[in-house]
Order: sequence, then C-alpha cells, then structure tokens
Amino acid sequence: MAKDLGTWPQEQATVLVQVLQRANLTPDARRTREGIVVTVPDDQADVAVRALADNMDAIADAARSRAEARRRRTREARTREQRASGSSASSPLTTERLMGAARPIALLLVGLLVLSGVARVSPVLALVGVGVGIYLLGRRAQDGDGGMGGMDGRRGPLR
Repeated sequence: MAKDLGTWPQEQATVLVQVLQRANLTPDARRTREGIVVTVPDDQADVAVRALADNMDAIADAARSRAEARRRRTREARTREQRASGSSASSPLTTERLMGAARPIALLLVGLLVLSGVARVSPVLALVGVGVGIYLLGRRAQDGDGGMGGMDGRRGPLR
C-alpha cells in the first residue's frame, strides 16, 4: 500500500519529489486532471511527511515564483501589445490631433478678440457676453459634447 501525500500543482509537485528523493525516498507521481498525485511506500510515510513539513517553505515558494513569472509574462505581453498598437497606422499622429483642436482654439481666440473690443465700449456688455459663453459651454459639456463644438444648438462639431 502507498501513502498519498496529496494532489499538487506541477511546480510544487516537482519540488516535493526532489525533496523526497534527497531524503533517499522513492516517491511516485501521477498526473491527474486535478494536478499531480504524489505517493510514497507505506514504510517511508513517516520520513516523507517529516521531509514535506521541513521543506514546506521551499514548496510554497515554487508556487509563488511560478505565479510571479506568469504575471510578469502576461504584463510584458500586454506592454508589447500596447507598444505595437501605439505605433500602428491607426493611431493619429500628433499633427492630426492638433488639427482636431485647431477649430476650438481659433473660436476661442476670435471670441476673446471680440470680447476685448466690446469690453472697451461697454464693460457690462462684455461681462454679459462672458456669462452667456460660460453658460453655453457648460450646457454643451453637460449634454456630453465636451463643450468645444459649435454653439448653434446642434449636437456635434461644426462642419
């Protein structure tokens, strides 16, 4: 009859079998769906359990180091994928992104120029204009347009 030392993940079973062999025991390992079943002959069971208990830290470290290596590999793969997708032709160039911001910036500059001209004539009218502009931008931002599209009541940017 054989003493069952349990079912272990591959990394831990490998270390356990090495520990048992160093203790001059003859372990038997069988792969199952649940993991690897490690057994020893009955006459070696007491020594095997002691060796298992004495080396539990090394066996646990085998599982941790394997899990860390797995996490590191997946993290590196994700980083590689992001780099590959970041350098692909589908991502907009810096100049293309700046061109998308050109219209709102131009509108803002024209609005400021007009506002400065109106402020010279009537500061009260300028304050009313600033208030209306802030209200319209806030309303557009609340509607989900981001506040930088056209201010003609349509949804979306001016065309």
